[in-house]
Amino acid sequence: MKIPKQLVLAVVFCGCTSLFAQQPVAAPAKDTTRPKRFDTVQVQASFPGGDDAWRKFLENNLDGDVPVRKKAPAGLYKVLLSFLVGKDGKVYEVKVEEDPGFGTAAEALRVFKKSPRWNPAIVDDKPVIYRQRQSITFFVEEEVEPVKKKKRD
Repeated sequence: MKIPKQLVLAVVFCGCTSLFAQQPVAAPAKDTTRPKRFDTVQVQASFPGGDDAWRKFLENNLDGDVPVRKKAPAGLYKVLLSFLVGKDGKVYEVKVEEDPGFGTAAEALRVFKKSPRWNPAIVDDKPVIYRQRQSITFFVEEEVEPVKKKKRD
């Protein structure tokens, strides 16, 4: 009897590589609609309850068996996403930057669409639009044959 492939979901947080925030500008009138780019923010956007709550949200909502059902061989499958967190905390413009296949990116996108509002990033004590990157790693274990026990007389 074979033991089915087991799946372990690992969530790996990835540092933000670029941050964009929109801030009202009084002058000049030419370029007021363009978002201002910030290399740093005072407070990064975050999931309500922090990293532990984010992991729990993913564990409760992400279907980790997707690559197994798509016949993925044993290994790690890392999906890299980027998304905006609005001034109101709403998550939008979720984009797949790296897709290892086997339905993993589609599953990650599905879960991000269910995400509650985040705590927005802060610059000069004001919420700003913030682009964030996040990786989600699916781990598919190899099938293991159980060891047969010999009967004793």
